[in-house]
Amino acid sequence: MLGHDAVAQALVDNGVDTVFAVLGDGNLFIGENLSRQHGVKLVSATHEANAVLMAQGWAKATGRMGVATVTHGPGLTNTITALVEGTKNGTPILVVAGDTPVENEQHLQNLDQHALVAATGAGFQPVRNAETIAEDVATAARRAHFEHRPIVLNVPLNIEWDDVEYQPHPTFTPPPLRLAPDPDQLDAALGLAASALRPVILAGRGAVISDAREALVRLGDVLGAPLSASLLATGFFRGEPFDLGIHGTLTHPVAAEALAAADCLIVFGAGLNYFTTANQTMLTDKHVIHVDVDPAHIDRFVTVDAGVVGDAKVVAEAMTEMLLDAEHTPSGFRTSDLENKLREFDPIAAFDDKSYDGAVDPRTLTRHLDAGLPQHRQVVIDGGRFMFDALTLSVPEPQDFVISHAFGSIGLGTGTAIGAAVARPDRPTVFCVGDGGLMMGGLTELSTAVQLGLDLVVVVYNDNCYGAEHIQLVAKGLDPVASRHDWPDFCSVATSMGFDTAKIMSLDDVDAAMNVVENRTAGTPVLIEALIDPDVVSTIYQQLG
Repeated sequence: MLGHDAVAQALVDNGVDTVFAVLGDGNLFIGENLSRQHGVKLVSATHEANAVLMAQGWAKATGRMGVATVTHGPGLTNTITALVEGTKNGTPILVVAGDTPVENEQHLQNLDQHALVAATGAGFQPVRNAETIAEDVATAARRAHFEHRPIVLNVPLNIEWDDVEYQPHPTFTPPPLRLAPDPDQLDAALGLAASALRPVILAGRGAVISDAREALVRLGDVLGAPLSASLLATGFFRGEPFDLGIHGTLTHPVAAEALAAADCLIVFGAGLNYFTTANQTMLTDKHVIHVDVDPAHIDRFVTVDAGVVGDAKVVAEAMTEMLLDAEHTPSGFRTSDLENKLREFDPIAAFDDKSYDGAVDPRTLTRHLDAGLPQHRQVVIDGGRFMFDALTLSVPEPQDFVISHAFGSIGLGTGTAIGAAVARPDRPTVFCVGDGGLMMGGLTELSTAVQLGLDLVVVVYNDNCYGAEHIQLVAKGLDPVASRHDWPDFCSVATSMGFDTAKIMSLDDVDAAMNVVENRTAGTPVLIEALIDPDVVSTIYQQLG
């Protein structure tokens, strides 16, 4: 077979069944072979960055390695921001990139692709020659899994047309990882936890991956500790009476009061970064115990009192067993008063609604969306000022919650949402995006959602400006005109592409918009454009500012 056929065969041998692509000279025949010969689902994007972001969304939704393919030169340079996002998001992605023929230095698209990829923080895996294709593909897939980042498989065009006697290479299956803790580390941590008067358990994405929910709920019962979750573990303790919700800058007032009173925070698989700790202010006067399977994560952002390297579920079960053997008495932190406050808390009563005829308060809008949109859903959030409200949308399980702003960039969500929607056709995908983010990174990709017939609900928080910049200018007493934009009518544009649409200009329009979603045509995505006032700022954003 030819080299490009061998690349396709090696990808299939490594379990690849879905590839997001923008085809060009450098990858055309790889993509064609994947589709024709192997029946791989080839999803065509309109832009290379979005192809990589679709692979990211697909990976987050499935828990598997996402795969994208792009051509050489500008095809690869177009992916730079997406590669950085995937690296910072810790997403295993394999990007199959063509490269110009080695012998043609004057090729217009010639570029040092290794140097380009290295600058993004992604990994680079060259296909060395035709005979090593199967091995090099397997190595790239293995690296993506173990290194938790995008790996660019670089395939020079001349190799794609070499004759190859294909020999399969042993494929990689990620092994289950159940790392037991060091006894001394466990003893030190347990001593702090058992002596705490007001302990709280904090679960992160590592606890989700470990399937540690039941073990942590039981540990919370034994310790008498309320439960909280990082943003990436949204909904992990949903339904538990002492669920405090999100720990960090998005903490609601009732939970904030309890967390401020806590004297010990027991962290399982969560990064104690700026947002999770509110710039460390939520760690004040607390002992901190940090459990993580990766020793590099402990003490990364803050110095903790006790670190335990181990699997969240294994460590939680060991702690519970030792506490029960010691006949430990639970703390009195779980009071009936706290339980009642958590049960009766109404998020919409926590602020003064500033909606009017012509614009809705984004906080109020989010609460209506949370109640009115399909509950069996996955949620994808783009970056932007609006996200501090949209991030409070609930999901059935943490795996149903996907973000696209690990790099702090707007405009990366549309591709991510499409990839997630492709991965999970069994439920609607709710995608929240600002007007600037949609214009910057995804308006043209709406046509891809229509072509794929995705069950996608796009909610555009439209303040007709770049909102974060608007607020900064206003705060300095300057005219915010430089931040404002006269965008096209998003509903009209989406309708022309094949979307069902609804516009929210006041709270009176919300029910009609929810009816459009409820009665949506199968295979037809929905776009809701909600007009918001750029001067109405969420309390959370004010705190961060």
